[in-house]
Amino acid sequence: MSDTTRHGRVVIWLLALAATAAGMYYWGRRSGEEQLDSRAPVAETAAEGGSRAAPASASGSAPAAIPRYTGTAARPLPSLDTPLRLVLPELQRRAADEPAAACRLAAEMEYCDGLRQRLSGAESNLDNLERQLERMPNDTAQQREQRQRMADGYQSMTEKLLSQSEHCAQVPPITPEQRTAYWRRAALAGHPAAMRHYASGNAFRFAQLLDNLPALAVYRNEAESVARTAAQRGDSRMLASLAYAYSPGRDGGRRSFLSQAVQPNPVESLSLFLQLRDALPAAQPGATPEPVSPGGGWRGGGGRRGFGAGGGLPPREAIDAQISALSRDLSPEQASQARERAAERAQSWTAPAAANAPVGAGGAPSPMFLFQGAVPDVQRQECGPT
Repeated sequence: MSDTTRHGRVVIWLLALAATAAGMYYWGRRSGEEQLDSRAPVAETAAEGGSRAAPASASGSAPAAIPRYTGTAARPLPSLDTPLRLVLPELQRRAADEPAAACRLAAEMEYCDGLRQRLSGAESNLDNLERQLERMPNDTAQQREQRQRMADGYQSMTEKLLSQSEHCAQVPPITPEQRTAYWRRAALAGHPAAMRHYASGNAFRFAQLLDNLPALAVYRNEAESVARTAAQRGDSRMLASLAYAYSPGRDGGRRSFLSQAVQPNPVESLSLFLQLRDALPAAQPGATPEPVSPGGGWRGGGGRRGFGAGGGLPPREAIDAQISALSRDLSPEQASQARERAAERAQSWTAPAAANAPVGAGGAPSPMFLFQGAVPDVQRQECGPT
């Protein structure tokens, strides 16, 4: 193959990739233009909802009794496959009074924010790929096939991303305060998924902390109450998050938002780890440890190491390690007190629903919990009913 022919093939690849990048730019630009036209009604609706959800000052705390939400009498939500722009007004209207709609609206906005970030990253990576393709040798058929696979793989990935992003086309982003207000409203109304997302701190993003300081001050005063209520009602992930948050050894790594909202309490931490261990399903002979993927939480850059295959200790071994460390540091009287608390709660609390794992973005069960008690983000389909 002549140099002219080889150069022509490279140009074709790069033109195809550039066309994909142009599509990404157009999608982002179109959403940005819509934001200028739609900002007022979106902000007005969210502000109206936020005023109902947020207390007058940051000194308030969560209600003493968060209502129990079952969803049995709730109206179905719009299909997940319907473009968001077609159902956004309905979700905004219903979010004022329906916890599931508030949860779904907040989750949709986080989903679209994630797609925008991925599109931006893919567009930025195009220049790197072009330079890499230009430097790669193409003297042999194997080398040319490798170059072709790289170009095809990148184009396939970006085209899939563009296809997914059509769900969010013409939908302007809302502010971090507005999105957090929707999560909080659904959580204080007792929606289980929203309680987990809000109490864990996943409703806040590290890159937007300074934009959301008033909501963080409110969160700090009520996160513990929401988390304990969620754990009591059977959320094993919140049980794990609380156990790690109370542990005095939590400063060994990045502190979650929940750990910053509670005071260290080794006795309470040990009692929760004991309860969590007793709530784990019995290990099946020959079963593969539950795989856990990195991710979740406030995302300060990079994923979080989880437990399971390829990610460290399986959940049971990780819990046993925490129990051993806490028991070693506590006096016999304190360890006995922790066991008594665990036994007492086991009789009055709902058994954590470890078997009812939420479904992740890819359709697979979401992991039980991640490194240091972090929990996976709530996905749109978890807000139900649908």
